Amino acid sequence: MTPMPFLRIRDLSVRFADREAGIFRRRFIQAIHGLDLDIHADDTFCLLGESGSGKTTLASAILGLHPFHRGRITYNGPTINGSTIKQSNDTAHKSLRADCQMVFQSPAASLNPHLTLQQSIEEPLGAKGVGKTERREAVRALAGQAGLSHDLLSRRPGEVSGGQNQRACIARALSTRPRLLVLDEPLTALDAVARQQMVTLLCRLKENFGLTYFLITHDLALARQIGTRVAVMYLGNLVEKAPAAAFFAEPRHPYARALLSSVLRPGFWQGKRIVLQGELPSLRRPPKGCVFHPRCAERLPICTHTAPRPRAVAEGHTVCCHLFGADPSGPSIREPGR
Repeated sequence: MTPMPFLRIRDLSVRFADREAGIFRRRFIQAIHGLDLDIHADDTFCLLGESGSGKTTLASAILGLHPFHRGRITYNGPTINGSTIKQSNDTAHKSLRADCQMVFQSPAASLNPHLTLQQSIEEPLGAKGVGKTERREAVRALAGQAGLSHDLLSRRPGEVSGGQNQRACIARALSTRPRLLVLDEPLTALDAVARQQMVTLLCRLKENFGLTYFLITHDLALARQIGTRVAVMYLGNLVEKAPAAAFFAEPRHPYARALLSSVLRPGFWQGKRIVLQGELPSLRRPPKGCVFHPRCAERLPICTHTAPRPRAVAEGHTVCCHLFGADPSGPSIREPGR
């Protein structure tokens, strides 16, 4: 029997006011479209896609940093319903935020340049009313677990490397003992050596602290290395969801295959190289039908006018594409080759 998800998202939609519409016209830009997602305890859930696909917007909506106008989020029982009015003050959202921390892609920008690393790490503990002596002991313990030497704690962000700043950010995030850690491109600003050290650190911390990871990344090699579940976003839509092993063994959606094909690493992709033509469309003028069809070499006539619905192609593996039939036990309309 499949356990209940740690975090369940249903029909989530997010929109922004279009500032270019003018003062007297009220128009919205749809950033997330009716999204369904399950994150289980102890997952390393990886969200993949190009810049501008809506990955960070989704994380912001989950954490209550941006309202969602439709849908619901269920976290550990209580449900948060979509509302554009005071949604961030919802009791269930407060519980979710209390159990969650976020690590951003630019570690130096995430820390106050005027505070030492010691002060930055202990700041959340001070906000919770932890005493000064206890805070300092906790910071030294967290720094050790994050691989940050104690002699660096007296330095400011501008006086240490990017990798050391990221370790301080992780120690700070862990100071409140979260259950869910959102990692938004946490390795982007690091060099190759620091990246591999950080991957090892994240794996160790996950086991030691019993964390669930929500990893937003462009790094498909990282997702294959540490991910347990994967979802692919394109223009605010989830086009494929699957267990990580199944996804990297056999991606189904044409966009997912193009992403994997783009990885410049020997042996990562065994099929024919796929080069996407054109740019990601504007959210102000999204394509009709399947949002990916203008760039898809395998599009069908139906793709230009009818949006596809999610279809199960294997256990826990769904794809939103007209190339696949509705019956998971039957053949697809056309089996795209790799």
